Amino acid sequence: MNIAKLVRAISPAPRDGLPSTQDLLQDPSTSYLKAITSPVHAEVDLVAVHGLNWANAPAFAVRTWTAGDMGEERLWLKDMLPHRLPHVRVLLYSYNSNVAFHTSQVVVGDIAEDLLRKLMKKRRGSLERPLVFVAHSLGGLVVKRAVVKARNNPEYSSISQSAKNFAFFATPHRGGYGAELGQAAAGLVRRLGMNPRNGIMEALRKDSHIAPEINSDFVDGQDNYRICSFFECKPMPGLSALIVERRSAILDLGRSETRIPCINANHSTICKFALEDESYREIIDEIESLVSWATSATNILKSNPVPLVQTSLSFSESDSSSESNSSLPDNAILDNDELSITRTVGPSRPPKSTRKVRRGPFFLVPLPQNLGFIGQRQVLHRLKEFATCPNSLYNKAALCGLGGIGKSQIALEHAFWYQMNNPDHSVFWIEARNPDQLQDSLGLIAAHCRISRPNDTRLDMLEQVRTWLLNPNNGSWLMIIDGADDMDTFNSALPTNSTNGTFVPMQALSSMPKLGYYIPAPAHGKLLFTTNNRSTAEFLASKGQVVEVKSMGRVDASLLLEKKLTEKTAHWSDEKSSQQIWHEDELQELAKKLDHIPLALVQAASYLRETSLSTVNYLELIGTNELELTKVLEQNPKAIDGDTDHISDAVMSTWTLAIEQMETQCRPAVEIFSLLVFFDSQRIPEVLLRNFQGFNGQMIAQSLRVLTAYAFITVGAQAETFDVHRLVQLAMYKRLSLLGLERKWAVRALTLLSQKFPDGNYKSWATCGILLPHATKILRFGLYGPAEASLVGALQSKMSWYFLTRGAFEQADILSQRALVNVGLVPGAKPEGVLAMKSERVIVLQKLGKYDEAENMAQAVWKEFESLLGPKHEDTLQSLSLLSFIYQEQGRYAAGEKVIRRILKSMGRSIEADDTQVLEARVRLEHILYYLGRYEEAEKHIDETVILYNKKFGHKHPGTLQAYYKLARVYYCQGRYERAEKLSFDTWTLQKEIIGADHPDTLKSLYELANNLQALHNFTLAESYKRDTYRSAIRLVGPSHRYTLLAASSLASCLLEGSLFENWSTSEVLAEVEGLYQLSLRGLEKDFRINHPMTLAARTDLCIARRLRSSAQLTELEAEEKDNLKKLKVILGDEHQLTVKSRENLSRILWAQQRGNTSIWKQALKHAKKVLEVREKRFGWFREGTIIREETLLAAKLVLEMLPEGKERQKLAQKVADMKSAHRFRESNGEHYDMGTSKDDGSV
Repeated sequence: MNIAKLVRAISPAPRDGLPSTQDLLQDPSTSYLKAITSPVHAEVDLVAVHGLNWANAPAFAVRTWTAGDMGEERLWLKDMLPHRLPHVRVLLYSYNSNVAFHTSQVVVGDIAEDLLRKLMKKRRGSLERPLVFVAHSLGGLVVKRAVVKARNNPEYSSISQSAKNFAFFATPHRGGYGAELGQAAAGLVRRLGMNPRNGIMEALRKDSHIAPEINSDFVDGQDNYRICSFFECKPMPGLSALIVERRSAILDLGRSETRIPCINANHSTICKFALEDESYREIIDEIESLVSWATSATNILKSNPVPLVQTSLSFSESDSSSESNSSLPDNAILDNDELSITRTVGPSRPPKSTRKVRRGPFFLVPLPQNLGFIGQRQVLHRLKEFATCPNSLYNKAALCGLGGIGKSQIALEHAFWYQMNNPDHSVFWIEARNPDQLQDSLGLIAAHCRISRPNDTRLDMLEQVRTWLLNPNNGSWLMIIDGADDMDTFNSALPTNSTNGTFVPMQALSSMPKLGYYIPAPAHGKLLFTTNNRSTAEFLASKGQVVEVKSMGRVDASLLLEKKLTEKTAHWSDEKSSQQIWHEDELQELAKKLDHIPLALVQAASYLRETSLSTVNYLELIGTNELELTKVLEQNPKAIDGDTDHISDAVMSTWTLAIEQMETQCRPAVEIFSLLVFFDSQRIPEVLLRNFQGFNGQMIAQSLRVLTAYAFITVGAQAETFDVHRLVQLAMYKRLSLLGLERKWAVRALTLLSQKFPDGNYKSWATCGILLPHATKILRFGLYGPAEASLVGALQSKMSWYFLTRGAFEQADILSQRALVNVGLVPGAKPEGVLAMKSERVIVLQKLGKYDEAENMAQAVWKEFESLLGPKHEDTLQSLSLLSFIYQEQGRYAAGEKVIRRILKSMGRSIEADDTQVLEARVRLEHILYYLGRYEEAEKHIDETVILYNKKFGHKHPGTLQAYYKLARVYYCQGRYERAEKLSFDTWTLQKEIIGADHPDTLKSLYELANNLQALHNFTLAESYKRDTYRSAIRLVGPSHRYTLLAASSLASCLLEGSLFENWSTSEVLAEVEGLYQLSLRGLEKDFRINHPMTLAARTDLCIARRLRSSAQLTELEAEEKDNLKKLKVILGDEHQLTVKSRENLSRILWAQQRGNTSIWKQALKHAKKVLEVREKRFGWFREGTIIREETLLAAKLVLEMLPEGKERQKLAQKVADMKSAHRFRESNGEHYDMGTSKDDGSV
């Protein structure tokens, strides 16, 4: 079952004959302004301008706005935007912004001039059409320069007058780091003899005067501009800083500017969308608001308010005099969706029997035009298309959507537009919430148009109205039928009193037409229905003429809220109004809390004015108790202001009535909705409902169709998920509370989530991520009694383990504590279950670095298991292994080895050697031996483990592949790079096939493969793999997880060693290296303790980068490295690779600052000799028999550099020469950077 199939898209795909996205991507042109959408009746021109092309990408003007897999790319300006803004023509501007290849010396002003010329040519014949500019990065500077030029040049005055609305994506208004990245790209091609330009990059530099100057000129004319500034929140992959910081990306123009953080976007992805997901909807809402602003003058214009009474243009003299003061009767019914409600005038006088039938046209609408109408441009455009469609087969349309969403106000706006553009047509308004309203509204038409006589029966009157509507001689007409929520209204038979007491036989009554019969749809008439039920809309409207009304855009919602807050009323004096300050950010936040639903916004404004609450105070109130929102939703907005005529129903009442109506149609739908109240409102997976309450798939599908029809749920951004309107959830919760059923349904939701939430291992991460918001919400309902404690504890335990595996240790800590508390409340809880939760708690404490607390609890858990199950039980031994983890995390490898050997000894007496638990313990032992630097012993041990795994599970088992990875890592540390590289590649290839490319174990093997490629001097491929690993780690576990931090450090080592080896080290490379090392060190200091070997190794790495970049004083670096060396010697010993690496760096620091100081020189030489001694002892001079060991050779070269002339120097120099001449060796051109094992803890 796929809920996405339950709702069909309404908007037809554009068929404009223009090039497809794929055609545009293949276009080699670099300078053009072309239309990529071209609606027949375009109302606005949207111009998209790209930024700096520092990667020299082809078709960059297209790729700036394009996302998706190769061959399936989506240019959202062409493929998605027309669905929301069908009346907008999109123009794509391209110019040469390459940094290095095929560049010119053009600057921002030249590009701006080119843009203006192309715009004037493209807009011939439509110069007055409003302009909206959408620009990315440098493109924003081009747009601003163009606007300033147009303002000062009469030749471009039409552009200056039309261009008032702008969307800037990551534009460096005050400069940014974009130029520095561009300079780095340009630097790569300097060696090819090309001349990278600098005019564009200068405008982007953070300290440049060009960007601020452009900004200042632009801002001088901003009094009537509307600007939306989007700013990035994530750095580009491989960088530690944002390209354009928030301060530079915003203009600080107060109410003229909306500032939007793009939480999940970097400088490149901020304007790329492949799906119409939440990120895209947020962007398109803002652009829609800009388009609305651009056309608002045309919107509000047009119009002197049309009188409420009929506007017949052909009365006879007697008719005119007798009806000069006539008006609508006082029984006109108002819609629940009204946003602006005013009085109608008093009752009409009874008709005279001598009256003639009026010929019209008529305008019978019970409300005045709302001159402050805001938003919903795309819906109004669809209605205009419907109104002008000549095809009589498409003369019925329907607006559908949630109650309170503004359907009636849209229909009202359309009525006035229709009357203005079709002055010879009639317009009628019908209320259809029940049969009586429908009959009364048709009676108004009969009376007002003098169609019937006073003594006519109701049945006669209806027949005469139908006949009049069918007669083309009476002119064309539009009939708006508001509140058509229930088909029973149209299927109702007339009551017996419709015949004015005349006897009607039962047989005749049963054959009478239904009420719907009296609303005809002739070729000269058009029917527009409003309904909260999608199914009803599809039944009533012509095919393809159902228009779904959704919530307002963010800016429009804020504007409506502000307008309603500042309206003057009888209860709201000017003095009181002036004391209130409505900040834009607060208005946007409150509008978001109200789901941008118009009627809810109006009610909120009325509530705040009545209670004299400020927006900030009210936000604080609902932040602590969301149910406070129901007070707003239950309130009649006009009643507060003292207007008791035509009071709109509160939105809560509207939804409650819809729920009751739905219950009569499909009770299971109401039961499922009762459950959904306790889930998060977004991304509810269908799978969560399977087998609920014994409902079968067909029943669930039917229920979801009904809920979708009422707009209570909508299709989610992800496949097979759906969203629920949050405010409707509150309405349903209030209803359950009144019925005393809220706890019953909360427990059912808790039970369901406790059963469905996975165990948190890698394969279940995606499911856990989807269910997490729902689990979090259900836990907020306070179901902590003894009856629910086991369910709550089980759910918290699963959530804790998921957070733990994803590296979110603080969240795991909170949940594991609460899970233990809840399990303690369960009467008769099994001790094994309690101990299992305590074991989980031990791991959480260990990851948080609370080693003493973790060790004490682990000891206690082990002893409890031993007492309960015996010393050799597998659970007892498993709990003992927790101690080895804790010791390893602390760098206490010897203690960890002792514990593992004890476990293996106990297992050897009672468990087969190839038992899974034994094999896992053997792998753990190898891990510790590896960290102790005992590589030969580790190799022997892991060799035996590989044989056992192969024997029991085969060579493709994940456990076997993990053992192969461990063996390859040992080979690497022994300098057997070719062998390690082959084994790593084979392991990685099989893991991609067996467990997937994104599995952590697969990424470990890729990482190890990259290490070996780096050791073999294949730096290009090594860097590529390490960047892949780094990006994957960010995506899978987040930027602050230790795996990600270690991957960042490893990438830095590759960049540094490669640049030194090939002698192309640049300031840009060293800056990136230092940034990555700093990022890694900061995170590791939080994750591990400060004196952990991994943290100390990261400090050495950073010290090396700072030394090479000269970004710190040598004396400062000396003190840091001496401290590192001292601690590493204590923890790992004098001959461990990390210790040797620290000693080598200290030697180089001392040598760099000796300058004839004999004492410092002696210290440097002493450390260099120690490095050579250890490497000769541990590694020797050769690897793989014929290849010289570079670590040893380079240590010798360091000693030779420091030794004075003499016998000792001659002897060592001869030895080096002999070795080099006898064996294969590729010598580096710069300082060798020994990565050692500092980048790998066996986890990345």
